[in-house]
Amino acid sequence: MKIRKLLRILHRDLGYFIVGMTIVYGLSGIILNHRHDFNPDYQIIYSDINWGKIEKGDLTESVIIDFLAKIDREVQFKKYYFTNEGQLKIFISNGQIIVDPSNGKGYMEYLKKRPLFFEINILHRATTVVAWKWVSDIMAAILIFVAVSGLFLLKGKRGLLRWGWWLTIAGFVVPLFFMILYIW
Repeated sequence: MKIRKLLRILHRDLGYFIVGMTIVYGLSGIILNHRHDFNPDYQIIYSDINWGKIEKGDLTESVIIDFLAKIDREVQFKKYYFTNEGQLKIFISNGQIIVDPSNGKGYMEYLKKRPLFFEINILHRATTVVAWKWVSDIMAAILIFVAVSGLFLLKGKRGLLRWGWWLTIAGFVVPLFFMILYIW
């Protein structure tokens, strides 16, 4: 079998194999690129609450836990205290509740995982199990192979030696330009 035919077969089959992972990595890469514009993993939820007037002397952990059980969301009580301004601050597992004891009005803010975004970002960062790091490394190796083998698939004026080398060099120049401009 000729080398070009073998490259074409491997390029095609490995290319099909990595389509799904490439799309997931591409989408999560776009999301992670904008992590300074919004939190790609968590959404901060604010909601108003109305407890009613609170007397400091009547407040115990069990009273707070009973109140939290009435709220529609699943929240786990951690601890509470009164701030210097006299507000009741309740810490919950994924956020906090702040209430003005004089009128019982306040708000709850908590973090909620963004469905699907959270999971694919964890995969993209390869911070999970060691096995996923190996899968990620193999994916990277396949991408390198598909990129390099693709250079040798076409012949003629659109092949690597005439048209392709200009675009290949441009592909290296773009990241080099940004490295020189912003990093070095």
